[in-house]
Amino acid sequence: MRTSKRDLILDTAVGLIGDAGLDAVTYESLADAAGFSKSGIVYHFPSRRDLLVGIHRYLAAEWEQDLVAAAGGPAEEVDAATRLRAVVTTMSHSATRAELLVQLDVVSDPEFAEIWDEVDKRWMPSTAELTADGEDGELARMAYLVQIAADGLWVHDHVHRTLTKAQREALTATLLGLIP
Repeated sequence: MRTSKRDLILDTAVGLIGDAGLDAVTYESLADAAGFSKSGIVYHFPSRRDLLVGIHRYLAAEWEQDLVAAAGGPAEEVDAATRLRAVVTTMSHSATRAELLVQLDVVSDPEFAEIWDEVDKRWMPSTAELTADGEDGELARMAYLVQIAADGLWVHDHVHRTLTKAQREALTATLLGLIP
């Protein structure tokens, strides 16, 4: 299947973010990097905000595709443990700079957050039972702690030192083993 011009623009924008940050994404820089005219970029994204919303949607959709592949099906067709295994598996790699910067940008706009929240609602453990007593509460807390650890593994190399492939695989296997 041929990649659409819109997707080529978004992929190029993600590359620019990875190289030089969110502020580096301008119509001019994007047109130069993507090989399109500025008006061609504006046609697909009439405002910079539209472009940023597009980037968030593009990366969220890519992650959800990875989640579906890791789970062997869409979120609504697999159980909670399988969804959590898919989350851990897809977050076992180190975040790219672009992924990290886009995630940090979520707090700047409620629409950005909503895009990611929709994916999270389908795949992440719920917080509804975290304070419940008994076995249900204990299972909910364990699942949520596994998800938090997966988040930490994903950002680890940007905060601390780089893990080797073997170390990352060992940590991922341990996290997968903790899934209730």
